Amino acid sequence: MRAISLVKRIEFDFTGNVARNALTLGDIDNDGCNELIVGNQTGDVTIFKGQEKIQTISKLNFITCLAVGDIMNKNKNVLIIITADGWCYLYANPENNQSDSSQKDIDEGVEEVDGQTQSSSISGSNETLPIDIVLPVTSKKDKTQLVCVHMQRIPANSKNIVLGDLDGDGNIEMVLGLTDRVVRSYKWIGNPDKSAVDITDSGLQFDPSDKLLGKFVAINKWECANQIGSITIHHAADGKPSILIAQPGGTFMRIKCQTDYLTGEECIESSLRSSSSSSTGENISGTVDYQFLGMARMRNQNISTEILGDIRCSMNDSGVSFDKISTTSQRSSSSTTKGKPYALATLDGTILLVQDEIILWSIAVDHQIFALTKMDVTGNGSDDIVACSWDGETYIMDQEKNCVRFHLDEAVQAFHSGYYNLKPNEPDTQCLIYVTFKNTIIIYYDLALKELTCKKFEPDLLKLSELFINDDRTPEESVEYVKNLDKKSKRELVEYLLYNS
Repeated sequence: MRAISLVKRIEFDFTGNVARNALTLGDIDNDGCNELIVGNQTGDVTIFKGQEKIQTISKLNFITCLAVGDIMNKNKNVLIIITADGWCYLYANPENNQSDSSQKDIDEGVEEVDGQTQSSSISGSNETLPIDIVLPVTSKKDKTQLVCVHMQRIPANSKNIVLGDLDGDGNIEMVLGLTDRVVRSYKWIGNPDKSAVDITDSGLQFDPSDKLLGKFVAINKWECANQIGSITIHHAADGKPSILIAQPGGTFMRIKCQTDYLTGEECIESSLRSSSSSSTGENISGTVDYQFLGMARMRNQNISTEILGDIRCSMNDSGVSFDKISTTSQRSSSSTTKGKPYALATLDGTILLVQDEIILWSIAVDHQIFALTKMDVTGNGSDDIVACSWDGETYIMDQEKNCVRFHLDEAVQAFHSGYYNLKPNEPDTQCLIYVTFKNTIIIYYDLALKELTCKKFEPDLLKLSELFINDDRTPEESVEYVKNLDKKSKRELVEYLLYNS
């Protein structure tokens, strides 16, 4: 396997332990440039833009999940922060909500669990909400000034977050994976009569039903057989979405979502039915099945697994060509339409690419893989798979099983890959982001990998033939002479040219 060296890098200072999903890239201020957002176990969320730190949100609790997306379905991205103690916060740029004033605190007397509002007076509340969270630590000259526009109680101990359209209604839903083997989906139900401006101007006390921008309503709840590794959304060949939930030993649970979406009132009624009983089967939408890939390389059936779906292909976005796959692979001859592939990685070092339940290829490495991401590294329109281990070994693989590796000389506690804007007026660049145990964030950018295949070096015959052009040989005869040289003579000529260049 070929090793590469990356030179261009920037570093940020960031203290504290970072959870696996408390690191993300996204355009939080909707200016067309991606920012880097990182949260730690002490409740600090820091936002980096370009080569500067522009904002710090403090006094939350253990940050377990971060995501950026249009969860409010207003064509504007917001920052979603999930804490281990069961709080969900939405932060947005007030400029996007046409508000010039500073964001004030949202009513401390409102608690919501699974979408149910529980109101209490400020003096009678059993909990003290972190009021300071809405005060961004930035200077006035900074462009990005995120403020808290919503906070809500959700079940505690969330570890995974995924955003996507699960029911085909064109709106984004939120999927959370919890440490107690439960997966929940939420839909944002907005208040059409209110905006962020109303909350900004309302003060501390208001009627929750009258002033809230909206709320997250619990739609579905699923229980897994084993501990959850990671969660991804994957679309089949017919375009229908499904949720893939990684399970130990290289297996995963697949939930085929129904595309018959609910209205806002139906969502609330569904949430009430789900919350009224402890049974987990009353509100299951779609079919659930377990997939066992049966790889002999997976030695430990209890080893943790990462999964990554919706890997984009360059061939009409329909999948990897079976012509390039070994004929010994099992496949259905009647299948003409193929879905997108998805990838799995286990902690014991097995990386697989799967399409339509067929293993296209597998790679075994000697490092513990804990993070699996995707990015078009080579720029050919097809997603490449990027896997990172705890000791900093990073593998970049294309869909033809070509692979290169890069080694970071530090242990890694969180990893992400994607596109980051180093300067506002310049296009984004491919980057690998490492959060180390030495209180630093290292970003390698401008990877400049045109292809992952290793080609045999072939010298330029025209260049070599210039050494033999004289009165006795024409240029054509010199080229023919060089062609007939043996490999050792050609190599010596190349070394001579390099030495005298």
